[in-house]
Amino acid sequence: MARKSETTTARSKRTPSAKSKTSKGKGGKPKPSVGADDIVQTVKVAPAKAAAPSAGVAAALGGAAAAVGARGSVRVYRQGLGDCILLRLKRGKGQKDFKLLIDCGVVLGTSNPAEPMTRVVNDIVSTTEKFIDVLAITHEHWDHLSGFIQAGPAFKPLKVGEVWVAWTEDDKDPLAQELKSELGKAEKALAASATALHGIGESDTAAMLEDLAATSFGMGAAGATSTRAAFDIAKKMADPKPPRLCRPTDAPIEIPGLNARIYVLGPPHDEKLIRKINPTGSAPETYALALGGGGVMPLGVASALRLDDAPDEDVPFHQRVSIPLDLGKDHEFLLEHYYKEGDWRRVDGDWLGPAAELALALQSYTNNTSLVLAVELGDPGKGDVLLFAADAQVGNWESWQTLKWPGAHSEVTGPDLLGRTIFYKVGHHGSHNATMKEHGLEMMTTLRAAVIPVDEVMAIKKRWGHMPLGAIVDALTKKVPEGYFLRTDQTPNKPGQGVIVSPDYVEVPF
Repeated sequence: MARKSETTTARSKRTPSAKSKTSKGKGGKPKPSVGADDIVQTVKVAPAKAAAPSAGVAAALGGAAAAVGARGSVRVYRQGLGDCILLRLKRGKGQKDFKLLIDCGVVLGTSNPAEPMTRVVNDIVSTTEKFIDVLAITHEHWDHLSGFIQAGPAFKPLKVGEVWVAWTEDDKDPLAQELKSELGKAEKALAASATALHGIGESDTAAMLEDLAATSFGMGAAGATSTRAAFDIAKKMADPKPPRLCRPTDAPIEIPGLNARIYVLGPPHDEKLIRKINPTGSAPETYALALGGGGVMPLGVASALRLDDAPDEDVPFHQRVSIPLDLGKDHEFLLEHYYKEGDWRRVDGDWLGPAAELALALQSYTNNTSLVLAVELGDPGKGDVLLFAADAQVGNWESWQTLKWPGAHSEVTGPDLLGRTIFYKVGHHGSHNATMKEHGLEMMTTLRAAVIPVDEVMAIKKRWGHMPLGAIVDALTKKVPEGYFLRTDQTPNKPGQGVIVSPDYVEVPF
């Protein structure tokens, strides 16, 4: 689909808070391949209306002033608080572009979500001419998956070459099954909590649990409108071909017809790191320190909600002085003073408080299972890198420091890929524990563009704190050339050369 030769500027639909307002800164072995059944698509990305960058900035952007989007572009959709990203890599004149779609969703509580998600999917279908090479689903959260339900009919014309998911979806992997069991029990407990809350007229509290867990229970954890149901739909988009299970130990995946390849950085196949969601208090690795460092499930929550199928070893009273609830109903005194007089006398109802903590833990735990991809353009060990970090948190990021991929001419490492990163899709909407500092952003010494998919007004409404975190916004503002650090909830005054800003997406050329 040809595009008008100009940069479209959209009015901002949201008003960010003053605290995190963006300020302007200063400006060999055979390797597996991706299926190549594309459809020809030529994209014309013309100069923006904004003033041309200085010679220094143009040089830093790889000659953007002379050849805007010569290699491709990243389109980040503006559907609200959620991720939907379309990467295009040009194979050359008369050849078919490589197209990678990463996630497609918007957060629970979005007003009339089917409308923006259908608009997004219609654009994807149109601009890709009904074909994408790869659909990558990073993790099981509603704001990354909802579109597969909300815009289901719009997806029908789209053909998908391959679906990629993380190794955590491998039914034969013991660690994957252990994680899935833990998460599944937690989600079922929360879904039961939500159902009970609906039953006593506490629908707002039930909705809060879904918000905190960043997942839709959809009439139960396995319901037709649940997050798992959306994930299952997405995994079948390339039927009958099963999803590729991606691991950091995989060889780089070569893209046919291009001197380019994709590295899998995460999630780590490490029981300790995949459970590390927050920075440590003694040596914080991120731009802010969260309360409660390394654990996933808050103390006592797992036993209180019976996640481990074990006896109640952590309940407040010893078995010798306890009576099971079912037996208690037959005791005349307890029936009169315990069950009849209301919940204020009951200790067992206190689990509803920890349920909120569990929901938060479930969200972070799932975030850290994110599939993280690094796209290398050019010769191995030398080319520019595009980093798509999904919602990866501390342990996921830390694992990249030890990754190595041996090659015929040079060895590629995780830190090396970070050092050559020119585009960064900011992790987890700019939250406090999803962009590492010393082992993350500070290593991106060649960073030229970054985009945060975020809706700060919605994040405030959900009481999710600082999203995006002001310190991360400040660091990116200083690091990235003016006009190339973008937020999907704001419209820049001066978008960078070739940057396209429309009501439905922002697009960065490279």
